[in-house]
Amino acid sequence: MSLLEKIDRVERIHQMIQYKRTGNPVQFAKKLGMSESKLYQTLKELKQLGAPIAYCRYRQSYLYLRPVRFRFGFEENALSEREAAGIGGGRYLGSLFHGFTVSWVHGQGEPWARETANH
Repeated sequence: MSLLEKIDRVERIHQMIQYKRTGNPVQFAKKLGMSESKLYQTLKELKQLGAPIAYCRYRQSYLYLRPVRFRFGFEENALSEREAAGIGGGRYLGSLFHGFTVSWVHGQGEPWARETANH
């Protein structure tokens, strides 16, 4: 079974548990096309990953003890604390150089300042 097929199976298990439509273990395994022992092994692995799965004898269905979601995939990485610490907030230069306008001159690495008329 490929990785994508395994992920698809876990997503199906999650949806069926989420909507309390698993039935008893024999029915659940049959719906998933797997043996009962493979189902128990898979549920054990999901619990090891933190899934709060329990079986309700009254409902004859597996359920989650608290709301959870299953997500597998890649997301853009947020800035690390170190990267975020290196980003300074913006500052209006007029507050530092009252009465002066500071500009960068193209081709030169140094800023120059000229006095403004309203200081």
